[in-house]
This record gives sequence, C-alpha cells and structure tokens, in this order.
Amino acid sequence: MKLIKKDKLQYSLCDANADLSILGAFQLVEDANTEMMGMLKLDGETCLREYGGMWVYVRNHIELRNKIHWMDEYTIECYISSIGGVKLTIDTIIKTGNNIAVASRTELCALDKETNRIRRANSVGVNENVVAEIPETDIVFDNFKCIPSEMIDNIVVHSSDIDFNHHTNNIAYVRYISNQYSIKERIKMPVNAIEIQYVNQTFEGDNLEIYRCSENTFSIQSNGKTVVNCIIKM
Repeated sequence: MKLIKKDKLQYSLCDANADLSILGAFQLVEDANTEMMGMLKLDGETCLREYGGMWVYVRNHIELRNKIHWMDEYTIECYISSIGGVKLTIDTIIKTGNNIAVASRTELCALDKETNRIRRANSVGVNENVVAEIPETDIVFDNFKCIPSEMIDNIVVHSSDIDFNHHTNNIAYVRYISNQYSIKERIKMPVNAIEIQYVNQTFEGDNLEIYRCSENTFSIQSNGKTVVNCIIKM
C-alpha cells in the first residue's frame, strides 16, 4: 500500500532561504512514514495497544536532490520497500513535478515495550497482507563510523522533545546536530544528504553530549553510551 499526498510547502518547514530545510524534510518523512504505517494498522499506537511493542528508527538516510521553495506544490509518496524478519524499510519520495526533490530510506524495527528486546515483524502485525513495493530510486545507506573527539555542545532533553513512547523524538536529534551550524554556514553550505543511525533511546531530563568526530560526522552520547551517530554531506 502506497501513501500519495499533494500539498504546498509550508513556511514552518523552510530554512533561512525559504527552501525546505533538513529539519523540515525529516518532519515530512516522519509524518508520511507514520501515516502510511497507520493505513496498514502498523502504527505506533496500534503496535503498543494490540501487541505490546513499539516501532523505532534504526537509521534514516535523506537526500535533498532539488530545492522546494515556500508555497511550491509537491507530491509525497511513501511505501514499504523491503520486509525482513525483524526490520522494515520505508522509502519516501517527494517530487515537484517530475523531479525528485527528496529521497529517503528509513529502517525500523519493533521493540517489546516491557523488555526492550527486538521483536519479529510478524509478531507486531506484519502479515501476508503487508507487501513491499519496488523501490522507485536508489537510496544507499552510508557505511560510516564515528569516534567521538571534540565535545561541542551539551544538551538536556526537555518535555517538548518527547514523543508518545516517552523517549526523545527522532527529529529532536536532527535539530540538536543542525544547530551546530550557524545560519551563515547553512546558507553557504546547504545540506545535500544526511544519515542518522539510532543506537540507544534517551528520555526527559537526560544529559546529552554532542561530539564532532570529523568534519562531517557527529556523535551524541549519554552516560558514556552512544545515542546516535550522524553524517552530513554538503
């Protein structure tokens, strides 16, 4: 089942140039992912209520291939592109006309709410009626490592960063990392691609340390554990 929607780019999703921001792209992708999963009755609330589990992001790769400007019309398409024993992969494509503006691939797995252990996909609603679509475009996850070097920021997770599973929302991490660049830097060097690997969950009140690992890689740590790793390509 494929989600297809049309809309105009809203101002809240724009950067300082009134183009779709990297944070806005993550927001559109996450909203499309959750709505499409809802159509299949695989959404987070259903997973929690009926199966005692929760879907979590493993990694998310987003490419900004062409600009979308404020009030530009776009079409967003979202579908499951592969199904594994414990993982789902979701592709999200945002187009302006026939041009692909954003291409995203998201990998998810389900965790047991009580034990926090990985659940098999067929134990949380993935059945023979859930089928994978043929991917429309090549989206390749990056193979990168982050070795924390210089600590560049320290953040406390606040209540506005928390999702309905009571852990830090995926987009909050994108905001923490993107805030390490100034407006001048973001205008001069727009993001072409970003990938985030989600390793551990964090919660309200947790202290997060942001490390620069190299010129374009970052790691967020909490209590000596890796929370997320990120690579940004300008």
